[in-house]
Amino acid sequence: MRSTFAEELDQLRLQVELMALRSGSAIDLAVRVIERGDEEAAAELFASDDEIDAMHVSLTERCYELLVLHQPMASDMRLVVSVIRVLGALERIGNLCLRIAKTVHDQPVLASHPAVYRVVLDLAENVRERFGVTQRAWSTTDLDPLNALERSDSLDSFGDPLVARIQELEGDDAVRAAMAAFVVGRSLDRIGDHTAVMAVRLRYLVTGDSAYLAEEVGA
Repeated sequence: MRSTFAEELDQLRLQVELMALRSGSAIDLAVRVIERGDEEAAAELFASDDEIDAMHVSLTERCYELLVLHQPMASDMRLVVSVIRVLGALERIGNLCLRIAKTVHDQPVLASHPAVYRVVLDLAENVRERFGVTQRAWSTTDLDPLNALERSDSLDSFGDPLVARIQELEGDDAVRAAMAAFVVGRSLDRIGDHTAVMAVRLRYLVTGDSAYLAEEVGA
């Protein structure tokens, strides 16, 4: 029975990694929308969102089945409970990327205001990098890349400059550009928050220290 359960946990880990890859691809597509107003990327996001949602539902159900059937203890329980939390974060990341896709027709307007657009681009690249590092850390259960990431620029450093640039917008299309910048910036910020949840859960999973879970409150 334990051997079968261990195999099921290994399969669960692989499925979570696959869903994380899907969410990472969604982030890449969202960045293409921001950078180039890529309508094909936006269409791909609409098409892939259902797949991410379906994986979220099926894998969450599988986690609950494992909890009921095997009543895991200690580290196995931490894994299943953490996976449930991470699945929710990955599903939300997909939804936020879809929100960015819906701004595709506003991209030229946003790009025509270089000051605010530069901040949005930098934020997008920062978020993509953070998710990539966190995704790889999950795959390898290696905390070192996350520790290095903590020493890099914080996402918080983008908030005030973005608000300041939005407030400085002028011209007939200023309102439209401001709305696009706000939607994209807020979506990227929330993707960063959900990525932070993944990192916290990995630390909890590896160390067993529940003190890390307090960090989720601010995410």
